[in-house]
Amino acid sequence: MKFLIYSFNYDWKSGGNQVLHDLGKILSQDYTTYVFGNTTVFDSKAICVNIDKAKEIAIEDNVITIYPEVISGNPFNAKNVVRYVLYYPGWHAGDKEYSHNELIITYNNEYVKDTKYDNAFVLTVLNPKLNIMRNHNKKRNKIGLLVRKCKDFDYKMKLLNEYKHLLKLPVISIDDEINKCTDLRNLSKIYNTISLFISFDPHTYHSTMAALCGCTSVVIPSKEISNEEFYNVQKYGVAYGFENIDFAKLTYSKMIDHLKQMEQNTFTQCTKFVILVNNHFIKNL
Repeated sequence: MKFLIYSFNYDWKSGGNQVLHDLGKILSQDYTTYVFGNTTVFDSKAICVNIDKAKEIAIEDNVITIYPEVISGNPFNAKNVVRYVLYYPGWHAGDKEYSHNELIITYNNEYVKDTKYDNAFVLTVLNPKLNIMRNHNKKRNKIGLLVRKCKDFDYKMKLLNEYKHLLKLPVISIDDEINKCTDLRNLSKIYNTISLFISFDPHTYHSTMAALCGCTSVVIPSKEISNEEFYNVQKYGVAYGFENIDFAKLTYSKMIDHLKQMEQNTFTQCTKFVILVNNHFIKNL
């Protein structure tokens, strides 16, 4: 069995892109794995291929092609297709429904909640970046505001305005800072200047990275995600709403161990994913 991942060129600024390349790195430890693009994550054994080579590989009987949800249809004409739903289907691009021949998996079951795929296998590939995102105990004099993939901006702005008395320090756009940064180490230095980190996006890992760097990290709640649903995933160290700042501070000490456990779970889930793929496509293998 071999794997081909439609992953684009590696880009640390894109969470979905990071997941695809990290998955390629894990799979490449035991299986021949190809990634569609010119670059991949450091120290990966995955082989970068161009579009012509990808199309040639994808039609082989023993190759499993993994498309993210942003890719429409089956551009490689692949024989065995896994659709990896990394965000709400059709939100960025791609289709809202997929071919009945595809095996559907998801990064987070919230993305497929109330759809025909709500029982999809969950594969949460996490690289916690604990060696980079650290608290350097620097003096902090800024508030960081992150928008990213905010689904209900106006609603969240109203919520934020209720707490505007807290916003006494200079506010900087984290979205702009990310665009200017050359790598994660540079971003870590910026997060070490921020006292209060506010995210409108409940799904970004930046809230966790900011907390690891010593920020008070707050996510402005979404109408679609309850406290229970948020903390089922996030668990520790990040406040879902300003009223949960004390909880975030009290649980901060548990966050690193939890992230290490999630990283270990990634490898366990990847093993289960390979078994699932083998069983699903066994008639072709």
